[in-house]
Amino acid sequence: MIEKRSTGKTSFAEFLVELSEIGIMQYHINVATGQASYMGEHSELQTEPQVNFVIANHFNRDQALQSIANITLPFLDFLREMANAGITTYTVHISKKKAIYQGKNGEQLEEQIQL
Repeated sequence: MIEKRSTGKTSFAEFLVELSEIGIMQYHINVATGQASYMGEHSELQTEPQVNFVIANHFNRDQALQSIANITLPFLDFLREMANAGITTYTVHISKKKAIYQGKNGEQLEEQIQL
């Protein structure tokens, strides 16, 4: 499931539905490494790092919003764009249908997710 999302073989919405069906309530992504922590009610799974991106020194809100709007990108391409926009981490709360993106200097963006 994670590999299908990483390579763009499944959409973001399909990925969230699949995660929800197996009991994952939220996940956290380190943009620089691609390492993910998936959290269920009684469990947590952490993936291995996949990339080594450099996070831009300056937060670019418009660039981040444009990348978020283009969620059809394969996961690793999305991470690269978020790194270029100065995003360091993000957390997706599946049941609340929202994602919170953190910038390098404490900036924050919140997105309502459509499923």
